[in-house]
Amino acid sequence: MGNRITRAAGHLSVEAVAERIRGEKRSWLRRRWEIIYQALSAPRHAEEIARTVGVSISTVHAVLAMYRRGGVAAIETAGKGGRRRQYLTVEQEHRFLQPFLERAACGERVTVAEIQRALQAQTGQKVNTSTVYRLLDRTGRQLRMSSRPAQTKASQIGKADLMLRGEENRSEPSPMVPRQERRRPAQRYPSDLSEQEWAILEPLIPKALSGGRPRSVDMREVINAILYVDRTGCQWRALLIDFPPWPTVWTYFRAFRNNGTWERLHTALREQVRVQQGREPTPSAAIIDSQSVKTSQKGGGAATTVAKKSRAARGTSS
Repeated sequence: MGNRITRAAGHLSVEAVAERIRGEKRSWLRRRWEIIYQALSAPRHAEEIARTVGVSISTVHAVLAMYRRGGVAAIETAGKGGRRRQYLTVEQEHRFLQPFLERAACGERVTVAEIQRALQAQTGQKVNTSTVYRLLDRTGRQLRMSSRPAQTKASQIGKADLMLRGEENRSEPSPMVPRQERRRPAQRYPSDLSEQEWAILEPLIPKALSGGRPRSVDMREVINAILYVDRTGCQWRALLIDFPPWPTVWTYFRAFRNNGTWERLHTALREQVRVQQGREPTPSAAIIDSQSVKTSQKGGGAATTVAKKSRAARGTSS
């Protein structure tokens, strides 16, 4: 920790900032004003302000720099994220997908290309396939891809490849089923969390922040991916496709590291184990291990060679 004290610009008084915090209902904006309030009322190191507010150090510097350059208007401007450009509202998306969901419930097969054409006809604009997948993800639906048979002819293998890639010209499209109906397979890797372990960890995982796009990733799979990297030592980019995309996993890992989640998880688990053993939640003593046997100050082989040469030189001169 350096000696630099972090201060906030004097665009508003401490009382005015405190009033904005009390009257602000948006969590992301209230957090910005809390950073400014801490830097105004008690200027100190950015690390301490970040720890008090519960954000990263880079967020503290970014908010204070934004406030210094642009004042109140810069703070109250919405940042990245959220839905600013959209074809349909969330309610309209649900109504748009309802006919397809009813067909899928009756056993009919619904393709992404079919939904894409219907969406283009309703909006009057060209829609990318990824937009359809994001729409399905927001509404809790997902296309279930057919698995490739064990033994197939060459033409059948080609058709299966198209089905797995989700191409528009596939002849046997995959049915659309609710995400909650998918069954998670048993532990695939030794590092995966068991049901009992996840039951302990799930209440300790931070909830999604309010505002913006709702969290759609499975947090159990994110933790499994982090444990897999820790156990195997593989690169983040080499993460298996069974897990969520590696940028998502890395983002959660970094966020949990910066906001102290890993430390809180470790503390909570340690206290639970100590209580189960009939001990106090927090230890009352600590042991610091240090080196008890002093090594020679002469050093290794190089130092020994220099000492021999010095003694030889003194013997020759005498």
